[in-house]
Amino acid sequence: MHVEFSYNKEDVLTALRYHFMQRGEVKVYRITLAVLLLITLMGFFFNVVTSSALIGIFIMVAIIIWAFWYLLPLSTYNKAATFKDEIKLGYSEEGLLISTRTSDHQRQLYWNNFTRLVETRKFFFLYRDKKSFLLIPTSAFENDAARNTFSNLVKGKIN
Repeated sequence: MHVEFSYNKEDVLTALRYHFMQRGEVKVYRITLAVLLLITLMGFFFNVVTSSALIGIFIMVAIIIWAFWYLLPLSTYNKAATFKDEIKLGYSEEGLLISTRTSDHQRQLYWNNFTRLVETRKFFFLYRDKKSFLLIPTSAFENDAARNTFSNLVKGKIN
């Protein structure tokens, strides 16, 4: 069976945000920033931290959050030519066969190349390792039955 699709930029940016926010080091960073901000606020209320320091730390936290939420997904999207191309994806019991509109070359990926499946409402994330994944929109499938068939096939092969 096969599907053909192109990526919607906003959906991909949302998927990339989801991916980055699930990463362990980003979770630790978010918790660290929250603790820093909480301690700074407590220090301000107990007159240990000045209002200038509070504003400075708040601005720093806002810039870091902006970088993780907007800049990192956008730069990843812009670097990957795949997100701007039309994808032809064939799938079977053996694995995936991927090609693009701009290339006649087909790439075979066997199921054992993938380590994990994450399924969301809009995407299938097929992870090869912690950082790299194949993103397949659920909208690429004709109907829910085709989507569920693909989901069950992948779950049987990866998990």
